[in-house]
Amino acid sequence: MAPLSDYISFYTSMAKAMFTIIFARLYTPQRPPHRDLQGQTAIVTGANSGIGLSIATALAKQGAVVYLACRNLEKGDAAVASIVSQLGSEASKRVFCWKLDVGDLESVRAFCERWKEGGTKIDMLCHNAGIAGPPEGSRTKDEKGRDVVLVTNFLGSFLMTNLLEGYLGEKARVVFTSSTGHYAAADTLMRPNLEGVASKTTGDEGGVIQKLLHKTKAYLGIGTTTLQSYALSKAHQVLFAALLQRRFDSTPHNQRSAHSFSPGFTSTPIFGKFAVSWKTWLSNTLFAVLKTTERYVAVDTDEGAKTGAWLATCGGEEGVEGGYWEWMSRRMSLAEFVERQLGEKEWKVQCEKVWRGWEEDSGCTWVTVKT
Repeated sequence: MAPLSDYISFYTSMAKAMFTIIFARLYTPQRPPHRDLQGQTAIVTGANSGIGLSIATALAKQGAVVYLACRNLEKGDAAVASIVSQLGSEASKRVFCWKLDVGDLESVRAFCERWKEGGTKIDMLCHNAGIAGPPEGSRTKDEKGRDVVLVTNFLGSFLMTNLLEGYLGEKARVVFTSSTGHYAAADTLMRPNLEGVASKTTGDEGGVIQKLLHKTKAYLGIGTTTLQSYALSKAHQVLFAALLQRRFDSTPHNQRSAHSFSPGFTSTPIFGKFAVSWKTWLSNTLFAVLKTTERYVAVDTDEGAKTGAWLATCGGEEGVEGGYWEWMSRRMSLAEFVERQLGEKEWKVQCEKVWRGWEEDSGCTWVTVKT
């Protein structure tokens, strides 16, 4: 059992996260320092709009060569044009769009093979692409039975990091756009089998009340929520960042870092993809509340992206080693809290099981680091 101080730190972090969701517009805007990123290269996934575009723009403004990795090339090219229009024609020589669909692991492999052909060193790898849930009427599982949200939000990034690890620079920063919602995965964080988690969203398990509620929703034509899958995908980003930092630190004189961060309640295009009806209020109450209050409470995209862009620029700096962040401040994540609850020995055992599950689901194997 973790000491009382850990419980205080954890619940304080959660309370601050909730407070930020509601009152962030009243905060003093974040002011990350400007850095000279000339000669450095960044990859930002899901960068055609929203937080990804804001991160890509911020890095380009500081002189970095930036690759926008986007599922839709037309929108990606438009995003590149938008950045170039802000920075001037010289930016067209260092801001590019490559095709990548993180929800399709074959697309991830194709992107990485293309990258390997050039062999360019990567200084900033920003895993931002993600979805709140599958579009209305689309499938919730891929052809191999894996949860679409989990594949898109996490497994694609896990595989991509594995395939590109050898190209990460000596001061590389790997950054994951996570969410305050990762705290909701307390019961599922250490599950090694992603498919097992997905099956619980079907409503087939549980007591009489749960089954009756599921049948009522089915009769009314209300789909099951993907909130559990979303929370787990964001929690696995946080957990993977923590484990990746340990992997980096196992090498002598390490200066690489792995981070996850929450942008808070940010107004992004993700909300525009969903409509709220009376069914939404029953099937996914939390999303309905966020969608309804977005225009009044959420901060703008550039503000929400500042912590992620700042972390991406902090190469080998003391005090900005890997961790979970919000509003440019370190927070205690669910993963860190569970680690302290379990103790080092049990934590390692469970993490190894989870890692093997990730490898199995993504079809990759990580090479053991020689120390």
